[in-house]
Amino acid sequence: MMRVLSIAILLLSVAFTSAQLQAEEVRTLEWTDLMPEEDLALLETLPDIEHDYSQPSPFDDASDDPYASLWQQVLTSAKVREEFNNQRIRLPGFIVPLEFDQNQNVTSFFLVPYFGACIHVPPPPPNQIIYVTDAKGLTADMMYTPFWITGVLTTDSISHDLAFAAYSLKADHIEEYTW
Repeated sequence: MMRVLSIAILLLSVAFTSAQLQAEEVRTLEWTDLMPEEDLALLETLPDIEHDYSQPSPFDDASDDPYASLWQQVLTSAKVREEFNNQRIRLPGFIVPLEFDQNQNVTSFFLVPYFGACIHVPPPPPNQIIYVTDAKGLTADMMYTPFWITGVLTTDSISHDLAFAAYSLKADHIEEYTW
């Protein structure tokens, strides 16, 4: 009887340890990983954006740029990679504060791939914006600092006055990005 009990306890401890290790596995992503293959392939075929302000922008409605509609397609894509749904990930980026607690700490924000993403033109597409909740230890003045954000990513989209995010993430770890 003791032998059966010992084996049962051993099996339970192995199962518990295995579940803990799986729960702690984190997949480090790059921003392009969030784009479906067809969006990334299209983006890679488009020419570089010229910053010659004497010429019409391909992002203007009146543009006669032959690539304008393709740029619009990429820059408005909310297509997601379903295989990342409910996956624990780690991704670097910048915060765009959205909500604050009573002490003016950031509690939710958009995570974006580059500084100033929500005020520059063009903004990132929705599949390059992540709505993050459960933030801890961040203040609005930290928006100039890049961070590693770790948590469970979902394909839940969020619409906000500032932007539309195709992904959401419940943060469980935030650390300053270092290279």
